Amino acid sequence: MRTAVPVSCLATLLILLSAACQVGDVNATGPNGGDDDDENWPVPACDGPLGSVRDPDSLPACCEDFVGGAHCLPDAAVPGVLAGRFAACAGGGLCVPDPLIATGGVYTPPACTSLQGAEGVCLSGCIPEVNSYWGILPQDSCDQDERCVPCTNPLDGKVTGACELKYTCEGGFGSGQCPHSGPDLIDPATLPACEPGAHCLPAMLVPGDMLARLGDCASPNAGSKCVPDDFIRTGGNFIPMTCDSVAGAEGRCLSKALPEVKAQAALLPQSTCGAAELCVPCFNPLDQTDTGACHLSCDPGPTESPTGLPACCSGRGTCVPRSAAGANADRLGVDECPTDAGDLLCAPNVFLEPGFQPQTCETGLIQNLFGAQYAEGRCLPDCLPDVDNFLIGQDNCADGMKCAPCLAPPFGQESGACDPIMTGPP
Repeated sequence: MRTAVPVSCLATLLILLSAACQVGDVNATGPNGGDDDDENWPVPACDGPLGSVRDPDSLPACCEDFVGGAHCLPDAAVPGVLAGRFAACAGGGLCVPDPLIATGGVYTPPACTSLQGAEGVCLSGCIPEVNSYWGILPQDSCDQDERCVPCTNPLDGKVTGACELKYTCEGGFGSGQCPHSGPDLIDPATLPACEPGAHCLPAMLVPGDMLARLGDCASPNAGSKCVPDDFIRTGGNFIPMTCDSVAGAEGRCLSKALPEVKAQAALLPQSTCGAAELCVPCFNPLDQTDTGACHLSCDPGPTESPTGLPACCSGRGTCVPRSAAGANADRLGVDECPTDAGDLLCAPNVFLEPGFQPQTCETGLIQNLFGAQYAEGRCLPDCLPDVDNFLIGQDNCADGMKCAPCLAPPFGQESGACDPIMTGPP
């Protein structure tokens, strides 16, 4: 019978050998069942997160004072998300366990029995965090340079993530299928909540290319990322649901917990997405550039070509969602915009140019009719509702523009024509 483990030790114990959600399908032990001197690991059929396979003995040894079984890889050979998991070598590089080096990271830690009889996996003591808990983790069936880390924290029952990680040459992380099918790899309910439809996942379990696109969890879950539940359930192997985005363009339902989605929340429709999601277009409707929303995970990509937003103002404007018009929304009209594609307003293209300021002009007919105080004006597009007035002339403005007075007759109140205009792409 094992002795009880101090709460202070296990409360912070996390699974370390995640390989950025890229752990694999080659058994950790040698062909002779865990012989420390036998380094003939099976050769995987693909390169892994650490690149191609290599002989650990061709590299400088490290971790010799503790348990051995590790060598120094150059910093450039270790993905950034993994770099923080390994100790620095005195001569440069990072001290990486031999099984990872020998398989390029296409590696599955062998199963074992951990604390209080819990299911676990064998992880190298050359990993600093495993080293820190060396005295309380059982060896069980692991090699001498490994200890058995539990799949589930025996104190609170929360999933640590170790036993759900798998990397295969056929399908990458998770079940080897993309999209993932079958039971959830990790139940989000076992993790702390952060946003509706999202939970806190330790950063070490998140693929490196996703880290920058996720928000941070607040204390007491600092060091974790706020990850949408679909990602957690499938290990990242999923296809977001297709939806109709801005102006009916093809899009994908993405979580509001993603900072990029949250920043554009006022501009994006919910469409047929879930309550915690918004429909992000595959292509930027203004310039038709690829947003990346339809290339996430297993998504085969958009099925429609970029179409952009409808034109208006006789080809001199673009129909934009009311929410995208910002402070200018009250100045815009529907003009030639379709009414069956959402709440669209006609934004003159000059308003979409960063730094646009209308030219100063002098009114003609209005000044003659109402007095000199109405002489000053600004050249504004003639498709604006307040400018499309028979009393307002082109005067000295360019084609497609009219000279709108700064003061509105007959009572002289501010017309808004000379107010600063908010410009730039929405």
